[in-house]
Amino acid sequence: MLTFFEAVVLGTIQGIAEWLPVSSEGMTSLVLINFFGKSLSEAIPIAIWLHLGTLLAALVYFKDDVILISKRLPRYFSGIISRRGVKEIPDSELAGAAEDRLISFLIIATFLTGIIGLPIMLFITEKTEISGEGATAAVGLFLILTGLFQRISAGEKNPKKEPGMKDALYTGIAQGFAAFPGISRSGITVASLLFRKFDSEKALKLSFLMSIPAVLASEIGIGFMGLLVVDLNSILAVIFSFAFGLLTIKLLLKVARKVDFSYFCMILGFMSILPIFL
Repeated sequence: MLTFFEAVVLGTIQGIAEWLPVSSEGMTSLVLINFFGKSLSEAIPIAIWLHLGTLLAALVYFKDDVILISKRLPRYFSGIISRRGVKEIPDSELAGAAEDRLISFLIIATFLTGIIGLPIMLFITEKTEISGEGATAAVGLFLILTGLFQRISAGEKNPKKEPGMKDALYTGIAQGFAAFPGISRSGITVASLLFRKFDSEKALKLSFLMSIPAVLASEIGIGFMGLLVVDLNSILAVIFSFAFGLLTIKLLLKVARKVDFSYFCMILGFMSILPIFL
């Protein structure tokens, strides 16, 4: 599936790009198509596979949150804690109620992501006839759309806001459309959360917690559909993705809070589309 050199390059790109709102899937797909001679249908499963490394890095980085959520799941599903709202719950259960709201948010968002994202992924992986130039232009178009969406997501934020049903609906649907290579999963979900008046720090955290079940489901999906051949080099690519993801996540999340990447998305997108007109 991949050579040693391809595995190192792609794993490194994925490990760094995943934490920035610039579409790591789009970046790795562009490299696979334009430098390593892959078709779009070949590039997408590989790009999804590389997310396994950054998924593991996210699990390590957000381990405290993941452990809290995991411990809460049995009580959540047993219905011991009331779902009527935080104000009606005793002070001793406020933390648990907040975790319940987060779990509900993640479940609904992941469900909607699957409904939207699975058909898109199936459609793209079947488009074997798309040329490398056409695939590059398509990725470029979605990069431009991602940049535009980020540009118009500014507004007054509420740092005390907690995720609710409407937030899950908006961000779950948005995350589903990130199945298109070039639409940044983190970029579009963070922008959606900013639209919903979350502050940037909470939006980033929720976005990456959302990525854990969504990416896990994607990995299981490409496995069941037989879209990927796992060999030594593909495992090496995941190792590099994990290593660079873990090394860079803290720094790049700080950068993502302060730097406007919308222009980078749009410039890269225009550069990807330009060859069609030349």
